[in-house]
Amino acid sequence: MDAITIGLHIKKIRLQQKRTQQELADFCGFTKSHLSKIESGKVMPSIGVLAKIAEALQKKISFLLDEENHKDITYDSKVEIQTKMIKTSKGYSIYPFASAQEDKIMQPFLFETHKEDHKIHSTIHEGEEFFYILEGEMILKIGTEEYHLCEGDGLYFDARLEHETRPLTETVRVLDIIS
Repeated sequence: MDAITIGLHIKKIRLQQKRTQQELADFCGFTKSHLSKIESGKVMPSIGVLAKIAEALQKKISFLLDEENHKDITYDSKVEIQTKMIKTSKGYSIYPFASAQEDKIMQPFLFETHKEDHKIHSTIHEGEEFFYILEGEMILKIGTEEYHLCEGDGLYFDARLEHETRPLTETVRVLDIIS
């Protein structure tokens, strides 16, 4: 899904809820201008920004990323995953698994980043988060603590704590699950 489609979907939900851009932006803690750029597809929001918007709209992140959200079983093929990765403005890409499941409790993502493209940034959002490193090495900083994660490592944490990722190898792939 591209930035324009995601932006239009966010705008559609906001308008269905009869909320203004200013109300949504204030709830999320960013400017009306930034929300306008997201809704118009000029900016691809990071997962942290998507989490804030989803919380404000009382939706799951994956609901913002997919129009078909009413299935009982969802199958994500390798080809679909590879071709539908969403590149964020922070230099990493995500794929929302099971995006057709509107009321799921967990939100699994494939997170992929490349050292030369990754922009260091911090994020905070509601819920809990689990990282499982599929490939590569990275630093996951949570608060003031830094965790060196390698392929096969997993880390579970409270996503309300400020956190950031820093790739150490050229490519890092992570199964990222948010609840």
